[in-house]
Parts: sequence; C-alpha cells; structure tokens
Amino acid sequence: MMKRMITAAAMLVVLMALLGCGSSAQVAPPPERTVSDNNNIECAVFLDGSMSMQGFVNFPVATEYVDAINNIEQTLTVGWKNENITYYRFGDRVQKIDARDRLMFARSGFYSDLLTQLDEIVHATNTRNLNIIVSDFLQTDQDFQKLVTAIKADYLRNSKGAALIGVKSRFKGYVYDVGLNKEQFYYSSGEEQKSFRPFYMLVLGEQRSVEKFCSYYKQGLANAIDYKLICWTDDLGAGKLETAAVDYKQLAGIKTYAAVDDILAMGAEVPQYELQERQGSVYLFYRLPQKQLLGQGLEVKYQYELWNNEGHKFRRTFPELVASSEAEVRSEGVSLRLDLQPGVLQSGGIYRVGLLLQPDSDIYKKLQLSKMDGWKMEDSFEVDSKGIFAIDTMLDIKKFIRNLSDVAYVNLHPHYQEAYVYCRY
Repeated sequence: MMKRMITAAAMLVVLMALLGCGSSAQVAPPPERTVSDNNNIECAVFLDGSMSMQGFVNFPVATEYVDAINNIEQTLTVGWKNENITYYRFGDRVQKIDARDRLMFARSGFYSDLLTQLDEIVHATNTRNLNIIVSDFLQTDQDFQKLVTAIKADYLRNSKGAALIGVKSRFKGYVYDVGLNKEQFYYSSGEEQKSFRPFYMLVLGEQRSVEKFCSYYKQGLANAIDYKLICWTDDLGAGKLETAAVDYKQLAGIKTYAAVDDILAMGAEVPQYELQERQGSVYLFYRLPQKQLLGQGLEVKYQYELWNNEGHKFRRTFPELVASSEAEVRSEGVSLRLDLQPGVLQSGGIYRVGLLLQPDSDIYKKLQLSKMDGWKMEDSFEVDSKGIFAIDTMLDIKKFIRNLSDVAYVNLHPHYQEAYVYCRY
C-alpha cells in the first residue's frame, strides 16, 4: 500500500513538472501604473485675499467655498502619511499666515486687497512642492496669457504637471474686473445651484502628486457640490487592450497568429500570441476610459522588450516587430490591426510590445475643454446709459484652458496609459 502511494506521488510530481515546463507563467506581467508612492508631501496653499472673493463668505453659515477650502487639508491628510502645509494670503502682497490667521479665510475681513497677479504667485512658488492657488480667476486675456507663460516656464517645461479644479458656491457681493473695461456689479446667487458662482484651485507640482491630490480631493467633496476637474499631465487615463475577433469571411486570405493564454498566468486579460516565421496580423481593441471619444486624429507608438531569463525581467530591444498598423476610432475605443514581421527578430523568446495612443493636438484641446461642458456663467450689468450688457465670464477660463492645453501637449506629450501585447517566438 505504501509503495503504491509513493509511486502515485512520484507520478504527480512528474506530471506537475511536465506541465510547468511548457508554461511561461513566470514572465513578468505588465507594469502597474501607480498614482504616487511617496508618503511625504510639502504643500503650499495660496489664498486670494482680493475684494472679489468676499461674496463667497458673506453668509451666516459655511458655504461651498468654505467646505472646498477645508477639503484641501483633509485631502493631504488622507492621501499622504506625512503632510506639511504652509498657508499664504496674496493680493497686494504675499504674506505667510499661521494656523489662526488661516481660519479667517471664512470671514469677509480676510478679503480687502485690490490686486490679483496670478503669474507672480506662480513664480513665487517652490517647484519642488505641491502648490495650490485659490482664486476666482477674473482676469483679462493678457493676464491669462502671462499665467500660461508662467506655468510653462516653471512647471510644464520641466515635466511637471498642473490641474484646475473649479467649484461652484453661493455668492453675495460685488464682482470685479469683468470684461476688457473691468466693469463691476453686485451679484446675489440665491439658493439655486445653477446660479452659484465658480472659483478655482490651480494645482501645480510633480505630475503624479498632482494626480494623487486630484483623485483624493474629488472623493472628499460633498456630493451636492458642483465641480469640474481638468488635469494637465502626460497621463490621459488607463484603457483596456483586448483581443478582437476576426471575421475571416470579410478578410479572405488574411494571415493571423493563434491567440494563447499560457505566456502569462492562466486567465490573464492580456493579448498573447504564438508567432510563426511568416508575416501576419493581430487584431486588437483598445477600450477608452470613461467612453472618451477621440475623433480620427490619433497616433500609435510602439516599444519592444525581450524577456531575459537570467535577469528575470524585460529588456528593451530595437528590432521593429510591427511593420505597419492601422487604427480606426469607434464609439467606445480604437480598433487596431498590427502587421508583424517576426523575421527581423534576432532570437526566439518572449517579446512584449508596448502601445502608446496619443490624440492629436486639436482633439486633445477639445477633450480638455469638454470637461467644462455644462458650465456657463452669463452676467448682466448696466453701464451708465449705454444699456444692459451680458457677458459670459467663463470665456476667459476657456481661453486659459485652451492655451494651457496647447503648451501641455508640446511639453508633456499626453497619451493613454501604455498597453501591452505578449508574443512567443
């Protein structure tokens, strides 16, 4: 009896070894993109102390503005293990304020200055830190261009990121610097959310820190608060790359490669193929995050890696495995056909092809501007005897977003997160 048990166990070990020999499950999976693994954050918060901000606090109870500012500290506390926050008030001058003075931001007396020169505040920031500038952003076009130039010079050109968080709050007070003639008028929003006025938080710093802050910040906002968020980093989000079915009836004579599932661990949702010496094609579908529509302006870039058994990692290789490709934008993503030429590979092994999808500049700007959809702030005011004029005070913000997106596209090369195809040859 004991002999039969030992024999059965030995056969089981041999069987497991045989099964293991034909599997490449030890090959490294696609790298995971993390928002930020830094546990420490130094943050500077700059609060606009000009008179145009008074209307956000002219109430006996805390407004959406007050809640949103308090959420900054909560975000840093939740998002990082160790946070150090310094507060500044700016307007006619920049002054550091202590914890006691910071609490005064919820009172109208905090807002008494006349100037708001946002470009100078950007230049005053420490680019090694995370910086948050809070303002109503009522600027002339010229001031906005100075702001774009400052953000480019200190941040985007140095591969750092930016974000704009807009929050609508009840408002009761004077609105200043409207239009080219810098008109002013009294405005009371009432209690209807559609009449609330927006203010903005400009977030500047390391790209992953900016993304992490934005991610935690929106989680901490009360559900009833209306907000918009635009992020300028190299990351447009993570899509999902899938193997697409091939209709051989419509593609007579097409040569493809067999899809497999044993290069990575069984059940891995990553396209995997067994290559042959002949040329052939693989059909894929890149599902975009949140059903984002790109339009047809799209560039696909590739990089190649070969698995190194001794080092147990992938290493960059340079033979162009993809001879040509075709991309077609559809309602929920991008259909891809990759024409592969295995003959250029210098050796057999496990190869990994990384795909980067980047929209063209015009599509990128439309994508960023679309995040402000639904927000319009049309103000009416009377100018002496010339009648009543209406002006959309969101127009300048939209110009700022468009211009900053232009700069971000050139400096950060924004793209969807890299997706991978595994090939065995």
